[in-house]
Amino acid sequence: MKYVNLVMISVSLCLLTACLEVENDNNNEDVVQAIQAQNEILSGTNNSIIPGTPAASVTLTGIVVNALDNQAVSTSNITIIAADVVLVDSVSFNGGEFKLENLPANSDIEMIIESSNNEFLSRAYFINTGHSNAVNTANDFGQFEVSTAKDMQITVINKTSGLPLTGLAFKASSHYGTSSRSNKYQHHSTYNEANGVYHITIPKFLNIMVRANLDLNKDGEIDYNPELNNNINSNDLYFLSSNTDESLTLYVEEKMPLKEIEFRITMIDASANVLLGAELFSTDSAGTQTTSTFDTATQQYVISAMFGDYSQVEIPSFMANDISYQSASITLNKNDDDSLRVNISGALENCCYNIANTDVVELAVMPRIVTNDSSSLEVVIAANEVNYIDKSFSVFYSQAITTSVNSLSLINTSGFTVVKGNDSSTDVILPGTTVVSGMVDIPVSFETSLNDTKLTITPVNSLSKGQNYQYNVGNLVVKSTEKSVDVYNDSLSFYIENNDDFDINDVHLDNNNFTSNGNAITLSNSAGDSSSPSNYDRSVYLYLPSSIETLQSFSMRLYSVTEDGVSYNSVRNFTLVRDSNIYNVSPLGLVKLAENETLITESLQTSIETGTAQLDNQKVYRTSTSIYASDDLDSSENSLTFEYAYQTKAGDIVTGTINLPVQ
Repeated sequence: MKYVNLVMISVSLCLLTACLEVENDNNNEDVVQAIQAQNEILSGTNNSIIPGTPAASVTLTGIVVNALDNQAVSTSNITIIAADVVLVDSVSFNGGEFKLENLPANSDIEMIIESSNNEFLSRAYFINTGHSNAVNTANDFGQFEVSTAKDMQITVINKTSGLPLTGLAFKASSHYGTSSRSNKYQHHSTYNEANGVYHITIPKFLNIMVRANLDLNKDGEIDYNPELNNNINSNDLYFLSSNTDESLTLYVEEKMPLKEIEFRITMIDASANVLLGAELFSTDSAGTQTTSTFDTATQQYVISAMFGDYSQVEIPSFMANDISYQSASITLNKNDDDSLRVNISGALENCCYNIANTDVVELAVMPRIVTNDSSSLEVVIAANEVNYIDKSFSVFYSQAITTSVNSLSLINTSGFTVVKGNDSSTDVILPGTTVVSGMVDIPVSFETSLNDTKLTITPVNSLSKGQNYQYNVGNLVVKSTEKSVDVYNDSLSFYIENNDDFDINDVHLDNNNFTSNGNAITLSNSAGDSSSPSNYDRSVYLYLPSSIETLQSFSMRLYSVTEDGVSYNSVRNFTLVRDSNIYNVSPLGLVKLAENETLITESLQTSIETGTAQLDNQKVYRTSTSIYASDDLDSSENSLTFEYAYQTKAGDIVTGTINLPVQ
């Protein structure tokens, strides 16, 4: 039977192709019926009103507006293409409003909006015509934004040579929706060798991404580093058009391989006598740690490192001539002018200065003497971000210390724990009550190194993504005095980014009425009392996974609503992510409880929703649809249909249509 269906589909497609090739005239009705027949065969449905009558079709209405001020354009020419066939060929409209009849229902179309007087730049929309069970059902698609053109001049300077960088190809996309044909609507740059400038024409008032691949030799790695980190995305040099003028200069420099440098450091006291007995450690640009040796001939501590643009030398506290010296650190950074910047912390005399870029870095360091006053314990340097592998936090102190795990803490400031009244017989939480508590303590371990001057705190378990955390260091014991002291600047707040791939199927609708499919989401509360919520109309919300944080942009467009089995068109736009920022949505946690459960919250830093059919979750996002509806049932459909478009931070664009039942 499957083969029969395949044959029927193939024959229908062939017949459709023949029909489209022969009958392509000014009357769309035959084309509409052919496309509609194809859609019905492929979907297994039949939208004709009565067998033998015209196929269901739509009348598409809308208004073309300028993206600058949402004012209607003076004139527009519109072309509609479906299945490679031109259904509407450059029909002119005045005043922005348009009406296009006899379009096939539930069909993907290519809509090209052009200007006859250069008022705006052409733009393509890839959309679905929408549901219809009648002839020429009116589907109002609202506003279609276009923009005047902006001719950009982009100069890319190679800082290494001082000359314009050639060989790049800038491109940008301003179309709406997705299609295999979308590439033909991309904007591409040209290059003027005479003045070393790239030219590209893009919409002036649409915020789009302009990018060029920096992997010129196609080996999978970039060949140039942008001067600014916010101009790099994957292997692309990029910028957002809304943030730039018509002329833009970007600076890049050739990606240089790591080179080996040698630190030769003289440790001296206040009388310029050489101090012996120190041990130095270096962490280089490759993340490798090495230990110093001592050159007796020059009386210098020698340590090598692979240097790109950063290196750090740590000098733990030590004793020389029966005198204790504090810890110190040296950081070496590359300046824009190729010189090197030296920063010394925890030492006396000159702390910060520039030196020439050389393979041998010779420095003199005068460490501070440790006094008997316990308040002399200081933070020499504390990490300003967690280790990207194990999420540990390190602090380098001026003296050797000891501590205990009770003095150290890691708190999930945005997470929560849930304890229900029937979870344990040994707690004081009453049956029928659930306690949700914030500020969650995370178990940690610790170690000291570098002569007990460096403290590293590490979470025992993996940290949850999309959450805020804070490390705190309490009292420490100074080993030389055995006194307890609490110093400043040894805490760190940080956020664990969510790098999960976004999936549109993780988006849901829920009316928060404690039911799903008309049944209670939880049959009884924690006291065993039955829960009997009613499936009634309530405000319907979009629930979005926290993985939307990985997107550059995300929008949804509601165009069809079905309430209690009755469908109607309703257009509403939702901008959910804009320029990598979460937009018009709120974070919250989900805890599925019975309607008759008592909820108690303690130290909670986030909102909690208990009446949804969604799985318990530490963090989701939601926004109201402004639709009121009860649950979707087999006997009474309640659902919303959306078009969606999102762009990942890697530049991939995905669009489509999704029907979401109300849960």
